[in-house]
Amino acid sequence: MRTCLFILLSVLFVVGCEKEKADLFTDTRYIKFRFYNDLGEDYYKLNYSFAYEPDDVQEKELKIPVEYRGYTLTEGLAYAVAVDTGTTLPQRGFNLTVNQIFQADLSSIDSLTVVLFRDESLKQESKKLRIKLISNENFQTYMSDSLFVEITVDDIFTKPSWWDLAVEEAYLGKYSALKYQEFIDETGIVDFGELDASEKRHYALLFKRALEREPRMDEDGKPMSVTITG
Repeated sequence: MRTCLFILLSVLFVVGCEKEKADLFTDTRYIKFRFYNDLGEDYYKLNYSFAYEPDDVQEKELKIPVEYRGYTLTEGLAYAVAVDTGTTLPQRGFNLTVNQIFQADLSSIDSLTVVLFRDESLKQESKKLRIKLISNENFQTYMSDSLFVEITVDDIFTKPSWWDLAVEEAYLGKYSALKYQEFIDETGIVDFGELDASEKRHYALLFKRALEREPRMDEDGKPMSVTITG
């Protein structure tokens, strides 16, 4: 009985796979975002903050990869997107063209474009923009866990993950949003974590010299300082 059940399930699996494969090679084209979510997640998640941009930067263009399966494009074709429920970013905070063009000369991969604007509300709290792919006459959606993207945007300094205990003890001292802003202003470095050891030492000392030339107070009312020696 177990043998028969195993054979039946195997046949159903093969038939299912063959059906999916056959569907992808009809004249219908299928589209999805080009990434995979964490298990159990319906949205692919991105984060962006204006806080690390100069004051004159008032908008940011994001490109999100999409891909299709099916016959090769001989001309650009429109695919459809929409703002999904759960979006808290006000309409004035973004520009999204609902009919985007999949270019014919880019193989099976292209990018969805969305522009974020530096809205005043982002200084108070983070906002979410949820975008979904929807079917149209040119492309059908498939793979339900790859049809949505959730962009969290703000204009608030938050402690970066690389500012851990090792960075605190060896280079920059205790984190504060004010110190981080001063560090960026003095060095031009936003992602200290991507630097190698010699670069970290160089920019930490550069910041230290700036604090020596021009002392300033930290958020706790004490002189701003770093732990790097030299």
